[in-house]
Amino acid sequence: MKLAHSHPEAVIHVCFLLVFLFSSVLTWREGSMLKATYELSQRASLKDIADDLDRQFQFSLDQLLFCRNMLQQVMRAPAENSQMRRQLDYFSLLRSQPVWHLYASMTHSLPLSGIADDAVAAYPLLRRDDARLKPELAATLMMSLILQLNDANRDFHSRLWYLSRAGFWLSSTPLPQGEDTLRYLTRVVSAPWFTAMRPGSNLSRQPRWSGPDATAAGRSALTLSLPVDLDGYWYGVLAMDFSAANIRQQLLLSLPERPMGSILFYDINLRPLASAVDGPATAHFTAEQIARLQRAIAHSDRGALRLDTRYISWVKTRYARGVLINVDTLRQSLTGSTGQVALALLGMWLLFTLALLLSHQLIIRLVRRLLAMQEKLRWRASHDGLTKMLNRSAFFERANALAYESQLRQRPFSVIQLDLDRFKQVNDGYGHEAGDRVLAYAAAVIDDTIDPSAIAGRVGGEEFCIALAVTAAQAVTIAEKVRVALAQKQVFAGNSAWLRVTASLGVASSEASGDYHFESLRSIADRRLYIAKTSGRNRVCDRD
Repeated sequence: MKLAHSHPEAVIHVCFLLVFLFSSVLTWREGSMLKATYELSQRASLKDIADDLDRQFQFSLDQLLFCRNMLQQVMRAPAENSQMRRQLDYFSLLRSQPVWHLYASMTHSLPLSGIADDAVAAYPLLRRDDARLKPELAATLMMSLILQLNDANRDFHSRLWYLSRAGFWLSSTPLPQGEDTLRYLTRVVSAPWFTAMRPGSNLSRQPRWSGPDATAAGRSALTLSLPVDLDGYWYGVLAMDFSAANIRQQLLLSLPERPMGSILFYDINLRPLASAVDGPATAHFTAEQIARLQRAIAHSDRGALRLDTRYISWVKTRYARGVLINVDTLRQSLTGSTGQVALALLGMWLLFTLALLLSHQLIIRLVRRLLAMQEKLRWRASHDGLTKMLNRSAFFERANALAYESQLRQRPFSVIQLDLDRFKQVNDGYGHEAGDRVLAYAAAVIDDTIDPSAIAGRVGGEEFCIALAVTAAQAVTIAEKVRVALAQKQVFAGNSAWLRVTASLGVASSEASGDYHFESLRSIADRRLYIAKTSGRNRVCDRD
């Protein structure tokens, strides 16, 4: 309460600051909840897309496992028809050619292609075992009948093929022909997806992912490979290629209706595979940002981080050893529902803050006007309107306080009583307006002459009193200065008349009797003032 009375503006500042801080904290809390909701929503959406992608990869893996089981079953018990027997017999005539082709059906079949016997020997991982060759050829021809029934446009993979260690292959899409066939074969038999299927490199005989690598068409693709073994013998490798275009199409199909950022698919080493946005995926990150992402992804299957003004969330896929990344820019974030709510919340906070500032300024101005009015009223209550000096009651109050303080500190205390000479004649002869000028002049002279630590006031019509914490001798000196200063100039009385103002002064001090009582000292000074007047006026009297 004391602070409110002595410093009302400070109290208003504190109150408005508390309201501002409360509104800011509340807005920040709501913003944090919106941020958490947004991040949770983005991660959930990305997880849904990753699950859709994983389901497609899982389905493709199931197809690959089915093809391997079929190959193994047919190799154990070949199901040959007349057309297939003719092709197997025809193989004995073709096997010496650089590149040869067999067809399970002349009208509905994919070609089974291979290279000559002597060419097989040039590849360290290839081996043509005649005891196993015909059952494997029969099983592969049977698989070609199944593959040609598939609708390639509905497959998630872009190619399914079987590469045998016996030097032949079956592909659901055409491969290079002629000399390009041998060059392409040389490249694929040394590719990681094939070499990693050796028994020494893949003891568990599990499927492996590799890539991204360029396909026969020169497009980037992931490759899923699976070893084909039977009775402890490694026959070859079944493989599926997943092109960037197919993965991109699946990403587009999995996108939710609500807006998301840029969906990107990388391999586990953050090499770009596919993007659900136009332009290359590598354009989204610098080398430094890629390194930072790699460190974060290495420690978690899912997570998020901030890169400049972008929010990056990621989820690792289970089957393709890839990472699905969502890059959400600030602009994209603000266009979503959560962003719109955040903008509305920010707008409300700004409007509230603006209204708070305006209210603060209005109240501060009002308080300042009230304080100014209060100060003006207080001044009027304690000062004389004509002379601007302390009035009688205010002067007596302060003079008593100065006397008490002087007594406590054992300092001398003096009182000067002043009365203007023949002031009644001024009023009677020149009018009250001239008398007012004389009073104002006298007050100004007193105020300019005395020390700032002294207290002066108008205690009667033409009577003034000065209280000082000085010795008697010093008080007499000051009184003499006031007397001389008053008499030095003339005051305009109107009608071309000028008046010389003089005063009689009486001085009393606590030094004489040790009495610090202001009323007593003033009474003594007043008596000495009367002595000064009866002794001829315009003089100072400090003795009885």
